[in-house]
Amino acid sequence: MQKTFRYGVLCAFAATLGLAGVVRAADDGVIKGKVIFKGDTDKFKRSPIDTSKDANCKKPIGSWDVILNKKTDPITIKNVVVSIKEGLGDKKFPPKTEPFKLTQKDCQYDPHIIAVMEDQPVKILNGDDTNHNIHFLPKKNTEENFSQPQKDEVTGKELKFKLEEPFKVKCDVHPWMGAHVLVFTHPYFAVTGDDGTFELKGLPPGKYVVEAWHEKFGTMKADVEVAAGKPAEKDFTFEPK
Repeated sequence: MQKTFRYGVLCAFAATLGLAGVVRAADDGVIKGKVIFKGDTDKFKRSPIDTSKDANCKKPIGSWDVILNKKTDPITIKNVVVSIKEGLGDKKFPPKTEPFKLTQKDCQYDPHIIAVMEDQPVKILNGDDTNHNIHFLPKKNTEENFSQPQKDEVTGKELKFKLEEPFKVKCDVHPWMGAHVLVFTHPYFAVTGDDGTFELKGLPPGKYVVEAWHEKFGTMKADVEVAAGKPAEKDFTFEPK
């Protein structure tokens, strides 16, 4: 009887370890890749922006809608949002608690793309020697429109967006300033940097529809299957006509 009890305990312990292994492996899937540009790069050069309306905006800046990295081979695109579009089912995710920082510096928004979860804090700061007006233009969320004094680099203003949607933000004082906000219900999204790469981490194994969004080139979707412990690779190629 004692041997039978010990055997049962050992089996239960082994099963617990096995289950723990399954739980750990369940969320270690990765999708990574890059976003490629194919076409005439001369048609998408960054245009200089005239900021002379405000004497405090002294640094020359360029347009943000298309930023290509010609040093990579193939050429890649910055500021593309890659996210899971389908495949997560009805699973709920707690919001990220770390605030996303949006800074106004040199009379432009940094970063140009604000990708956050629902209810994640967004902290807006002003590093310029001039006042700004921040005007969020959502359709589902509450519209925000407020001014911010110069050199407000510590306190700032913090807010949250409750519902998933993409929308624009602008400055009513400096009309050339613009950015995009994308709010998600889950944490599986990334914005391509200077090298045009992305990585979605912590995914359960499964089949997903992945979407790449660019403010000028539109959207692309792809089916990607993720296995535990083995990164899935998927590149997206935008070829504007």
